[in-house]
Amino acid sequence: MSQYPDRNPPSNMVNVVLGIIDGYRMGSLRALAQEPVQNAKDAGNQGKSVDVEYRLLSRQARDGSPCHLLTVTDSGTTGLQGPILNEQDLEERNYILRADENWAAFEGQGFTKENEDALGSRGQGKAAFLYHSQLPGEQRRMAMLYDTLLPDDEYRLGARYARPMDRVREPLFGETARLAIQEAQHEVFEDTFVPLGLKPLEQVGSRIIIPFLSQDALKAIQSGDLVRWLQRCWWRAIQKEQLRITVVDEEQGTETEVAVPAWWGNLPRGGGGLRTKGKLEDLGNGVSRYICGEIPLGDGHIIQRLVLMHDQNLSEDEIIHDHPEFAGVQLLRGDQWIETRGVLAEYGDWIPAEQRQGFRGFVEFKRHTDAALREIENSQHDGFNGRHKLFQDVREKLREKVREFSEQMGWDQGIDTSPQEVSQREKRIHAQFLQTFTQPRFSKIPSDDLKQDTGGIKILWDCRLAVDFPYPERARVDWGQHIRHVYLEVSAEPAEEILESATVLLEWVDAQGKREELWRKEVDFLQENSHGRIHRSFEVGDWQLIRGKAKQKRQISCPSAGIHRLRAVVEYQGERVKEISRTVYVQLEPPLPPEEKPFGLSISPVNENAPEQKRIDHGQVLLLQINAKNRSTNAAEIYLDARIDDELLADHLRVELLGTPAGDTPQRVAALTVRRRLLDPEQTPDERQDGIPSMVMEESVHRAVVVAELRDCENDEVMVHSRQTVYFQLDPGKRNSNLPFDIRQKQEGTYAPMWVLNQALDELSYPRNYPLWEALSVVQRQRRALQGRDAFTAEISANGLLEWALRPVMDGDESNFEQLMDVSWEKDGGASDALWESYHVRLDKLLHHCCSENGSPFEYSKDWRETVALMLEIFRQEAG
Repeated sequence: MSQYPDRNPPSNMVNVVLGIIDGYRMGSLRALAQEPVQNAKDAGNQGKSVDVEYRLLSRQARDGSPCHLLTVTDSGTTGLQGPILNEQDLEERNYILRADENWAAFEGQGFTKENEDALGSRGQGKAAFLYHSQLPGEQRRMAMLYDTLLPDDEYRLGARYARPMDRVREPLFGETARLAIQEAQHEVFEDTFVPLGLKPLEQVGSRIIIPFLSQDALKAIQSGDLVRWLQRCWWRAIQKEQLRITVVDEEQGTETEVAVPAWWGNLPRGGGGLRTKGKLEDLGNGVSRYICGEIPLGDGHIIQRLVLMHDQNLSEDEIIHDHPEFAGVQLLRGDQWIETRGVLAEYGDWIPAEQRQGFRGFVEFKRHTDAALREIENSQHDGFNGRHKLFQDVREKLREKVREFSEQMGWDQGIDTSPQEVSQREKRIHAQFLQTFTQPRFSKIPSDDLKQDTGGIKILWDCRLAVDFPYPERARVDWGQHIRHVYLEVSAEPAEEILESATVLLEWVDAQGKREELWRKEVDFLQENSHGRIHRSFEVGDWQLIRGKAKQKRQISCPSAGIHRLRAVVEYQGERVKEISRTVYVQLEPPLPPEEKPFGLSISPVNENAPEQKRIDHGQVLLLQINAKNRSTNAAEIYLDARIDDELLADHLRVELLGTPAGDTPQRVAALTVRRRLLDPEQTPDERQDGIPSMVMEESVHRAVVVAELRDCENDEVMVHSRQTVYFQLDPGKRNSNLPFDIRQKQEGTYAPMWVLNQALDELSYPRNYPLWEALSVVQRQRRALQGRDAFTAEISANGLLEWALRPVMDGDESNFEQLMDVSWEKDGGASDALWESYHVRLDKLLHHCCSENGSPFEYSKDWRETVALMLEIFRQEAG
């Protein structure tokens, strides 16, 4: 391929693309509907309508296997004009491009055009295309091609390849490009062939080609979901005749033009002379509409037009139920849908439950307010900075106007409480239950006094317990046999924050949860005068299991067969700060380890300065720990990749994981621990000299995404993927209290399930009209937690919590599950240690079910029910 010299930008483009698309709250299909049209609209000729066509084509790969292409073609635009710039050209310009240099902007990553904000400079459009290309092979690879016809009849063809390194090919020109686009199998890069067979462009514009289209995108086109997403994003621009969008499926022989939603079909394109206070119009057939405009906000900003309507004949029309698209008031910016203030969450106090599915609305702004909103819009174009004063002004004004609409509709009478709201008593029971089972150990230490003394820095403890079983491949020990070579390792950091000695102990926990201390040692870390991380190890010897009473040292009395545990504990300042267990099957045969899902991964992001706070503010420290597990009996070497947004934390970091004997508890290995002081880009940089690296965030208010992957060292295949969110100066809303999810009531149909945990794992709902809930009395005895509806609330909380923890495990992500396992049971006057021990054993069994492809669904259901029952008993005792 020497005739096609290419540039090779040094970045892992696959990770960059995944990181960008992960940021879309409504998923990758919204990105595919939004970004290509946004780019075409921006490149449109002034005053002319832009045509955008999505076309699905069937093709055959070079090996004869079927595949699909998706082309996105725009016309009525200037095309990808501008010169081809090399690295030296870009460096001389300080990576700032002129407004008409579309080709360089499209090929670049992180470039900004003159007189434009940085929202479009982060590669959103390229990521939306590349994400939906899945080239054949075990490793994730992506590709895209793009051709353009310019007004001077110049023709170009370019290509980008993520393998995963980002690779951009020098473009082909003129007749060479036209011939290449018609090739049945076009060699894009060495040994990478793309089936094209396309006609060259005949109108000025550009075309993006996504080869080997992903199954998600293919299904979205064939089902009509892509058309629905395009309608949601662009209906107002279509109505104003700024855009025409079509979706063509050559395989099914269909062509669909994206239309304005029926309920807005008779709405005028523009219209002036609107009054600040609107008047309700009865349009007949059960349709009412309320229009107002020229509504002042603070600081001179103005709402140009607000339209609210209700149609009693409308049915729900949502793709994603947890993130409303139409059901509420759509916020439009530049004739593009950005977000919807949902009718349930935002306006439930004024819109009765039975009227909500027929309620719709949208709001538009004056040009200078539009520009100000763009400044506080996120890079995914699907939300605004909720803390900004302008957004707060908009939100409050919309609530005021919806209230006016409700009054004129006569709905305000008799609405005392939002039907979707849970009573304060039920909220209290729910919150108390979740706190009981998710309160992490770090929130208890250090004490409040110690927090002041140490400036809020937390000590991170780690512990390792190594043993040799009589049968090396399984955790079985029979009476009279020895657990040999018991070995303990304890570490802590930062060493300079340790103020007193710690205690390390070894204990035996029998099948009933009864604890027996076997060995104890006080360790004075202060004498080491260490900085950073300190480490100590201890040889604890061999221990024999005796069926009768232990009569000698290093004997363990174990009168009954069953599942027992050997546990190592670190105590500091009167608290158990770290413990780790090894499961021991006494006179029993343990289950085989899972073969299909041998590895686990968990991410734990913590605000080190305020562990009880989910949000991290300017100058506070993010403590991030990424843990890995190996459930197979053989030791393994794996690679760890990790990043937070675009900052690389680990790139093929080699991690060694010991094997786990069958039935034993897999050892959680801290594969990576990092601290970052997070800084606001708009504030003065922090100049502390404490050795903690700083990280300037992308925005002053930002939802950062931490992504980690475990890869096979032999073929570099991704085995496990985990993702967690970090809220930087952003109110996480329902997660602000550190509860894993919120609880809501919803009016459902006749056969509604008892409880539902949504796809995002952040809301548990149950129907108000569920027969059992309606039949239960409201018990007012404050000291009795499990009576009447309180018992119902606790039970659905238990079920929801187990699903919240175990559903991600199906993909190898154990972050939520580890939070349940890390709960502290050192609580005065609460449930017994035996109950908590049984609870942890049952959690282990449920985890084993999730990781075993051939497990029994009946046993899984049985263990689930028994775990819920145990949780309810623990809560009854904890709550008094």
